[in-house]
Amino acid sequence: MVIDHKDIRVFFESHPVFNIDELREFYLLPKSNRGASDIILYNKKMGRIGRIKDGLCYVIRPGQNAQSTSVDPYLVASKLAPGVVLAYHTALDLLGFGHSVFNTYYYFSDHFRPTFQFQGGHFRSVVTPWKLQKESKTDFGTENIERLGIKLRVTGKERTLVEALERPQYCGGFEEMYRSLEKLPYIQPDVILQYLDLREQKNLYARVGFFLEQHRNDFQVEESFLQRLARNVSTQPVYWVPDRKGGVLASRWNLILPEAVMHRKWEEF
Repeated sequence: MVIDHKDIRVFFESHPVFNIDELREFYLLPKSNRGASDIILYNKKMGRIGRIKDGLCYVIRPGQNAQSTSVDPYLVASKLAPGVVLAYHTALDLLGFGHSVFNTYYYFSDHFRPTFQFQGGHFRSVVTPWKLQKESKTDFGTENIERLGIKLRVTGKERTLVEALERPQYCGGFEEMYRSLEKLPYIQPDVILQYLDLREQKNLYARVGFFLEQHRNDFQVEESFLQRLARNVSTQPVYWVPDRKGGVLASRWNLILPEAVMHRKWEEF
């Protein structure tokens, strides 16, 4: 197969990180054709691209080599599975609200994928919530963020808030999560409610309700909205951290949470 090197340069300019399917699409090659694999092998031999993992490559910048080229980790995360949605602390970072710098990058995919490491970054998949997959609403509450000229799909601030409260461990723990979420300039209560109604989990209503009650002045949360959330919580107390016994009961939300979270004790430091 004869390769038009002008064409491949055009592809490289618009795809600093790319997978083999994108290369096939660019050259209109069927999966049964080895042409895309041959192009990758040839350009890797010529020192134009480096390998991230099977079927995933990055472009080596002029004057650099495979070892000296620093690859943007957010672009890497966005290519690790079909239909990736970047989430949790990674979403907070891309939205501009992350409190601390992280080297773990979270993304939703349709099924579990092993944690992957590259250039000091840890890339961790989280299975897209089953209800979103069932209802074909995996893109609910997402938006596009442009990075290095590439559009990345990321959970928007309302969905990120709900999912961060669902899994604080994917946001660096309670303090990091709180400090990040408290940077949100505003929220849209109707979007939060739509997402909670879609997920149909009582513990999510409780966690979101508790957090927004704590921050009702910051986010201008109306009492009627809190009441609506409170009507959907469990009738029995539930632990925010299921495997951690003890804590303080937030009675309105039937939610048992660590004392430090109730009183935001880290604010003393």
